[in-house]
Amino acid sequence: MKTLDQYLARRMVVTIFQALLALVAIYILIDLLTREGALSSYDVPFGIVVRYYLNLTPQIIYRIAPFAMLVSSLLVLGDAVQSNEVTAVLSGGISLRRFVVVPVLVALLYSIGLFVMDARVGVEAAKEANRIREGYFSLNPDMKRTGISWANLSGGWTCHIAKFNRIALTGENVLMYSRTPDSVQQIEARRIYWDKETKQWILEDGRWFTMNAQETIASGSRVRQRPAPFSEPPEVLFALDKPMETKTPRQLLAEIGNAEKRAVPASDLWVDYHVKFSQPALSFVMIWLAIPFAMRLRRGGLAISFATSTIIAIVYLLVFSVTMELGYAERLAPPVAAWLANGAFFVFGVILFWRTPT
Repeated sequence: MKTLDQYLARRMVVTIFQALLALVAIYILIDLLTREGALSSYDVPFGIVVRYYLNLTPQIIYRIAPFAMLVSSLLVLGDAVQSNEVTAVLSGGISLRRFVVVPVLVALLYSIGLFVMDARVGVEAAKEANRIREGYFSLNPDMKRTGISWANLSGGWTCHIAKFNRIALTGENVLMYSRTPDSVQQIEARRIYWDKETKQWILEDGRWFTMNAQETIASGSRVRQRPAPFSEPPEVLFALDKPMETKTPRQLLAEIGNAEKRAVPASDLWVDYHVKFSQPALSFVMIWLAIPFAMRLRRGGLAISFATSTIIAIVYLLVFSVTMELGYAERLAPPVAAWLANGAFFVFGVILFWRTPT
């Protein structure tokens, strides 16, 4: 049995690698064709394009890994069925459960490896890919001077800025206010900017008013240049705007804590946090779907395996999309939204496995 285990493990690993290589190449080719116009319009250097796709590759692998596992498992196990290897093993007194131990272990290690890859390599690579995409493939949206608001800041302050540049971290036409049972404070300033040396937001050219409970002005002072009365740095204020793939689970937890301290709704972040674990685990779920289908699909080879994988993937994506939207809309608890599709497909796969004729 040890020889058979080694044989299955080697075939699984080689086939998974080949599937990943093919799917990554297809993904990059399609993405490159869709960006051809932008690459020509902005005259992006070839080296930048190569660097972009090198940094995008971990993210691509993370996305297509479950599909690669499903296709590979169907090919390897389906071939074992067609060549009567499974029949020979079962005739020799080895159970189907024992036969699939190695594929299941490979899928488990594969899922763990995906999680580690995303946390150690994928996040930083995704940040660099986003930076290149925004800097070279399009007009950077962060250069636009749009309005922005921050609520529930330290000290109870709320800040509205009419025009803000996220690259320069400067804004114009600032209105801030803070309310307590006894008083209301209001600041109107022409400009605000982030000082990298002092790690503070600085207000310039404005007025600071203090009013009593009846909102009658009790005092006022001129603001020439002084620190703003809140301490949140840019990385905290803009954390919620960054895409999920640029954050580790630990960073998401820190952002959730900061959001909850400011009474900012964090349900979206909780959903994203749980997806960080459910997404790699999907590859382990796929092996339990592949085994019973491979035992039943005795003919057809690559075509049937790929078609079956595609159908399963489409159904999963539909279910996963619905549960995620319900989670973001707070209609489902975040853990349920992130894990429901995995759980349903895992149970379905295990039931099929137990009912597989041997």
